[in-house]
Amino acid sequence: MNHSLELKIPKTLRNIRLHQWVKFLDIYEKNKDSENQEFLNKKVLEIFCGVSLKEIYKIPISSFDAVLSHIYNLLNSNTPLIRTFKLKGVDDVEVEFGFIPNLDKMSYGEWEDLENYIHEPKNLHKAMAVLYRPIAFKKKDRYLIHEYKGSEEYSEVMKDMPIDVALGAKVFFYRLARKLGDYTMAYTLKELQEREENHLNEDSEKNGEVIKQYLNSLEVMSEKLTRLQSFQYTNV
Repeated sequence: MNHSLELKIPKTLRNIRLHQWVKFLDIYEKNKDSENQEFLNKKVLEIFCGVSLKEIYKIPISSFDAVLSHIYNLLNSNTPLIRTFKLKGVDDVEVEFGFIPNLDKMSYGEWEDLENYIHEPKNLHKAMAVLYRPIAFKKKDRYLIHEYKGSEEYSEVMKDMPIDVALGAKVFFYRLARKLGDYTMAYTLKELQEREENHLNEDSEKNGEVIKQYLNSLEVMSEKLTRLQSFQYTNV
């Protein structure tokens, strides 16, 4: 390989930044059905390895295929929840961010912002600014994070967060939302059925319609919360 060509190959997902993943995802969505996949493969190397399309032609074919396979395997890796990570700012100061330590105490504003942002890849950095904030106090495995003042406070910083952290948090949120949705649906159905039985003689037709409408609204909400996009890179 040409020694003047510097190919920065990410060893793990930790070496890939959120903004790189979002950029690739946009290109992937626009080209995934194209018969010619060479353009997409070249963009993978350009985005994740820091080389220009012109420089890619200097890469030996054996290295080209091996690096491409390695990156696609990384993008298909499992991503568990990572509660803390460190980011170094433009001032070279390193800050440790922590996942919301107690989800039961999440405010309505936090939940609403999270639900609004987490479904769209282009807004994922804003969702991460809800879930992760600088650690204010830490003792062993326990910590406190700064108070939430809106996602815009740290959203730009989150564009540089490791993608394994972002995807792990996203998958965790979807699983949590699905569990909460299933629990809420089951509990509400039981409660409303009991209520309907107790008031069977009090305009049962009207009560039944109210229950039907309410359960339908819960199903719509549950479906919205559990949308999880799945991208199969290995078929590229």
